[in-house]
Amino acid sequence: MKTLILNGSPRKSGHTVALIKEMTAILKGEIKIVDCYTANISPCLDCRYCYNKKGCSIKDEMQDIYEYLVDCDAVIIASPMHFGTISGKAISVCSRLQSYWSSRHIRKVDKDNLKPKYGALVITAGGNWPNIQILAEGVADYIFDHTETEQIGSVYAKETDKYPAKDNVKAVDQARFLAHRLNELCSK
Repeated sequence: MKTLILNGSPRKSGHTVALIKEMTAILKGEIKIVDCYTANISPCLDCRYCYNKKGCSIKDEMQDIYEYLVDCDAVIIASPMHFGTISGKAISVCSRLQSYWSSRHIRKVDKDNLKPKYGALVITAGGNWPNIQILAEGVADYIFDHTETEQIGSVYAKETDKYPAKDNVKAVDQARFLAHRLNELCSK
């Protein structure tokens, strides 16, 4: 089993990383964690290279992610909530998945060598307001769709400004559950 984790947190020991650690302690196989804040990955420039060719004109660390996405079994998007959705750096990295949208909708290539996979969304948020999930789930749905990933669930550690995510029993239990479920689904 191979799992790609996109870590959208700027904090090395923050709430998001605490939940990532809960999951990686359970996940089987190879795990690639991409730190969106330190990775040398530029955002999409809308150059439209991907309208005519597979891949992207920008040659940076995103090439490793493209290669890993070809045969990984699971994708986890983990991020603090910034302005109602995943962090700007995570969005910047994920903007480069535009090449998969282009292959499907412009070049009319169905899967672009990506196999189906399973995924989960992990969000930490300082607040808690009605419909907190709407924007993050919408962005995650778009990312998962482009990477042939079926989302199996989400974790929300809310009010991290008052309660650390590592002490949020519901969030920790859900993160562990999703890690076990990914193991189960990806081993079939």
